[in-house]
Amino acid sequence: MKLKLGLILAAVASLGAAMPARAAIINIDVNDRPYYVRGPGYYVGRVHYVWVPGHWNRRHRWIHGHYRTI
Repeated sequence: MKLKLGLILAAVASLGAAMPARAAIINIDVNDRPYYVRGPGYYVGRVHYVWVPGHWNRRHRWIHGHYRTI
């Protein structure tokens, strides 16, 4: 009984060694850039808009960049 168990374990171990290890690559691309890229902001009439870049909040959620009035 011990011999059969030893042979089964040796066969399983050799199968695991014969299989190549696979690695996963994970890329995260956010693409969170302002539409208007000439300077830090722009005017529409008397209103001045500036770009607020994206960031991670305390709950680990991504807040996208957006324009804010000043």
